[in-house]
Amino acid sequence: MLNTPSENTLVEFDIDAMSEPNTLLRVLEYFALIGVTPCHVKADANADGTQRISVIADGLSQQRAYILAGKINEIFTVNTASYVVKPVEARDDNPGQSDIRMCA
Repeated sequence: MLNTPSENTLVEFDIDAMSEPNTLLRVLEYFALIGVTPCHVKADANADGTQRISVIADGLSQQRAYILAGKINEIFTVNTASYVVKPVEARDDNPGQSDIRMCA
């Protein structure tokens, strides 16, 4: 049975890299090459010359996420790249809770 993309999952990539001007662009290029537009991107520079990048995307299978994380790890300015597949919880229309489904 193939692991197909699901509308009910999000994939969160966590990347630790050197704080270089082109690192974020190189990471996002891999998403563009497979036709995936991330729904959330955050990059924070650290005082030690590194940066932490978080990218959340939907519509990726576990296999595609694994391959994408491997490609990102090959970028010479990236120290580590990992991912987590998260199920999207059912919406209960409670305004007091954050809604991660905004990405879906």
